[in-house]
Amino acid sequence: MLSATQVKAVVFELDGILVDTANDICHAAEEMLSDLRLPSLRPEHVRDWIGDGSDKLVHRILSRKIDGIVPDPVFRIGSALFMKAYQRRNHEGASLFEGVEACLHQLRRRKIPMAVVTNQATAQANEILTVLGIRSHFSLVLGRDALQEPKPSADGLLEAALLLQLKPEQLLLVGGSVNDVNASRAAHCSVVCVSHGYNYGIDIRKSAPDIVVDSLAELPVYLNQNKRRTTKPRSVRKVTSKAGKEKR
Repeated sequence: MLSATQVKAVVFELDGILVDTANDICHAAEEMLSDLRLPSLRPEHVRDWIGDGSDKLVHRILSRKIDGIVPDPVFRIGSALFMKAYQRRNHEGASLFEGVEACLHQLRRRKIPMAVVTNQATAQANEILTVLGIRSHFSLVLGRDALQEPKPSADGLLEAALLLQLKPEQLLLVGGSVNDVNASRAAHCSVVCVSHGYNYGIDIRKSAPDIVVDSLAELPVYLNQNKRRTTKPRSVRKVTSKAGKEKR
């Protein structure tokens, strides 16, 4: 885990970390299935499949399997219906998780640059952040369309480091899924995960991030404590020579 003095920028995942988007996504999934005259799904199933972008999500919903794939014509129709339903929601069900605003304000006061790297489309991510009033906190937002490969690839973190003119190991990633942990390891940067992230219904602690917090309000507190530990003055130990004189 990086010490606070080594953290030069913080990179956040969007869904499940900053913003709870599951409500709108579940509504869109239900509308898509209804339009296709397919049986509905329980919201918790859909929630457990969020995190790898809308294309994979649509395949999972239509196939009812996390690794499922449907024929391309079916996917295209389903994807169009899903995106229309999602856009009609206009993020009315999206909300910030507890502690997000406090965390962002504190990091901004400390002049720590912040970025968002997400598997959502860049325009959509910017729109959500703007609607919820936190877009101004971030120096950049990188969605899947701005990157060669989405997470768990390290591409987003490497691109963020390049644009922020930092080394990847100077970044701290704040995520909530195994994809975030794997991306951070590939980029050689530290990772903090929130316990409420979208992680396929599996406890994120099993993915062994550097630390797990229940609220982002804990992140600045942890960094402050870490900074105090790393900057604490070292005690001076007296050494006595054979001649009996004290040295310092």
